[in-house]
Amino acid sequence: YKLCGSHREAIALPGRKSPASSPSCQEPKSGSGMESKELLHMDQQQQESLLYYDIPIRVTGTALSLLILCIGFVGNVLVMAVVLTARGRMITTTNCYLVSLSLADLVVLIVGAVTMVTELNIVRDRWLLCGLAGCKLSVYLTYVGVNTSAFSITAFSLERWVAICHPITAKTACTVRRAFRIIAGIWTFGLAYNAPWLYLATVRPTRPGNGSLEVPSCQHKLARSDPIYMSLYLADLSLFYVVPLLLLSGVYTAIARALFRSSASRSNGRDGVERRGGRCCGSDTGSGIARMTEPLRSSNTARLLQSRIQPSGSLHPQVVKMLFVVVTMFAFLWLPYRLMVAYNSFAAADRRLNSEWFVAVSRLLIFVNSAINPVIYNAMSGKFRREFKRLLRCSGRFLLLKQSYILKLLG
Repeated sequence: YKLCGSHREAIALPGRKSPASSPSCQEPKSGSGMESKELLHMDQQQQESLLYYDIPIRVTGTALSLLILCIGFVGNVLVMAVVLTARGRMITTTNCYLVSLSLADLVVLIVGAVTMVTELNIVRDRWLLCGLAGCKLSVYLTYVGVNTSAFSITAFSLERWVAICHPITAKTACTVRRAFRIIAGIWTFGLAYNAPWLYLATVRPTRPGNGSLEVPSCQHKLARSDPIYMSLYLADLSLFYVVPLLLLSGVYTAIARALFRSSASRSNGRDGVERRGGRCCGSDTGSGIARMTEPLRSSNTARLLQSRIQPSGSLHPQVVKMLFVVVTMFAFLWLPYRLMVAYNSFAAADRRLNSEWFVAVSRLLIFVNSAINPVIYNAMSGKFRREFKRLLRCSGRFLLLKQSYILKLLG
């Protein structure tokens, strides 16, 4: 509303019919003052709903984002600290890839959660974090974290496949030094591949809710219909989600078959030894001695075969189960967001999925994917659980010593 002399003239808001058909600045009728106040209050509420997110989504999204950020930050830092401090016990090829995954998840969590909390609590679409440089860096680091996490998951799954299904090759291929080189290659590729986003991300003025207020917004320079955008998006979807999932499906199917065959061969070997042991005590002493050596030969053969299948402790079904859970969570927690972006990229503008709750939940599931892996390690790996407890005890003792030292200085 704007004042017109002693009266008020209504100005139409977006999505609201204008009362301009009535003559402007007429004398108000009886009781029109109260009606004007009510209309003014209603229009203020409508303006707020256009400019700000609703309170339920703001409170829920902010609380969950901060909770997931705290859990994920502490968990991923613990994973990296455990592996790097307990080098003799925890430096393995698989754990090296898990450190890379934790670092990528930390990047996604910190950038994504801070951005979402900020967006939910200010004017819609307004970019407030360090201007143009912050916009470019935020988009770039998010893509780097997401893509390197996908490649880290693929790398440790392929390493387990080689170790279990090709044990001879694993002796030379699955080494810590080679894992370091592969991780360096993953991060180098991720940083270089996503470099175009430093150019494509930009800050543009926009009008939230098609209103009159203009705010700076972090956007892409390319429209969804642009062929370059479509090629970049399809390459990202294929390289870092679809192809890894198809590859991992085949990898874990082969690992499951190898584990099943190994378990069956071990049980058959034990049954054979027991049956031969029951026949070795015959009346013929010579033949009995000959038969007594059969179980020894059979057990030695079984041990030799098992050592070929399981070189240097590579066959750990519990580790494989843990990694499989990590891959499964990655696939399902990323699915809603990937489906939404894929659908909106090809759907007509009036048919796109624009539900604020769906977008918020999809982003929160991505944060959960980045925060849940340390919880899985603690729940399914006794070694990680013991090392977590050791590190927390050491941290507690250090804090107590530091506190006592400060008290002595102050005393």
